[in-house]
Amino acid sequence: MLVLDLFIRGLSHVLVPMFFFGLVGSAFVVVISTAHDVLEVFTPDEEHADSDL
Repeated sequence: MLVLDLFIRGLSHVLVPMFFFGLVGSAFVVVISTAHDVLEVFTPDEEHADSDL
């Protein structure tokens, strides 16, 4: 039981930071995707500008 407890404690020192790095990475992807979508919504379409010629 002692060996398993030491193994889990050692593993947690690796897995906990990996979890938080993944959480930060996911939040970064959400921010970038949202910014891209907002820019896409508020920029004029090029197709409509060419059809007026």
